[in-house]
Amino acid sequence: MMKNRERRLPLPPTDIITVLVCTAAVFFVLAFGGKALEGYRLQRHNAMLRTQIAALEEEQQQLQARLEYVQKPEYVEKVAREQYKWAKIGEKLIITIFRRRPAAEAAPTSLPSTGEVPATQATLHWTAWWKLLIGQFD
Repeated sequence: MMKNRERRLPLPPTDIITVLVCTAAVFFVLAFGGKALEGYRLQRHNAMLRTQIAALEEEQQQLQARLEYVQKPEYVEKVAREQYKWAKIGEKLIITIFRRRPAAEAAPTSLPSTGEVPATQATLHWTAWWKLLIGQFD
């Protein structure tokens, strides 16, 4: 009696197909979601790289302009005069020298009520200028 009887699967074939289709759908949704997330990350990375490229191109333009400027004779003359204190032939270079006075001398003294400068201060300044002009350095 058992021999003629058909063996049945524990689940009907439609249920098995439904489970397989749902499993495949979940797999495809996860795979698509992963690829979509990866695409989003790549777009953000590309945008960041584009901004860096734009900043570097701007910096390159600034450096190129600076290079063109420093290659001009006007810049070379300016640097020679300001940093190296060079002068053209026939020009005289004047260098001012400042001396530090002790704190007691540097303190301002009270001026007379008439507004006149005491003679000692006036002569000190003139003597210092005179020594500078004639080339006497202590």
